Amino acid sequence: MHRFSETFAKYCEENFDLGIRRSERFQSLSICILDCVYSLRAKYELITLPILHRYADAFLGGDIYAAGDTASDLIQHINAVGGPQAFADLVKNHQKLGGGSIPKEETVLQMATYLKLIHVETIENFAAFESPKLMEAVLRAVDGISDAGANYMFMFAGDTGRVKPDVHIHHCIRDACGEDVNNAECQTIYTEAVALLSDRYSDLTVSGLDFIVWQHYAQGRN
Repeated sequence: MHRFSETFAKYCEENFDLGIRRSERFQSLSICILDCVYSLRAKYELITLPILHRYADAFLGGDIYAAGDTASDLIQHINAVGGPQAFADLVKNHQKLGGGSIPKEETVLQMATYLKLIHVETIENFAAFESPKLMEAVLRAVDGISDAGANYMFMFAGDTGRVKPDVHIHHCIRDACGEDVNNAECQTIYTEAVALLSDRYSDLTVSGLDFIVWQHYAQGRN
């Protein structure tokens, strides 16, 4: 067991409501891709969520939880409005990844294209894909996508055993344990903490703890 797991589990139990559950989940892979990319290094409520609503207003009848919008649909919509730069205008966001060199709209298009190439059009296709290692390799090949982005896509597809090791998730470990760890250790600590808490919180999952921690820090309660 990691040297921080017990300390982290105790910190989480003392500081968070471990019964919080995410009530609704996205049903279209296009929305998952957009959320994944536009949530990287951005404030979710202020930046990411409005982008999802702008896309839904344009293509999903205003419903971000609508089903049926595929990777191919996302590609088609980007091309139909005039390409990536015009799409950035549509969603009103021109942020970049990779130290400021990779426009997020280009990352969105590249991820959708790569997933289409391996015949992953829906969330169900993603979840049923035969090789998680190959899927991870495909996602990591997308410009600007790191461990956090790759794991986030798996979480959208229903993998409850993953954590998205972004700034908030690491921040919590620093607060609980006094120092940070690498992404692999982050996954281990969250996994082992959930196991330690399972006798009192039988429904808690690793991705569920990720959501609870992320929501707390994203709202500035730290």
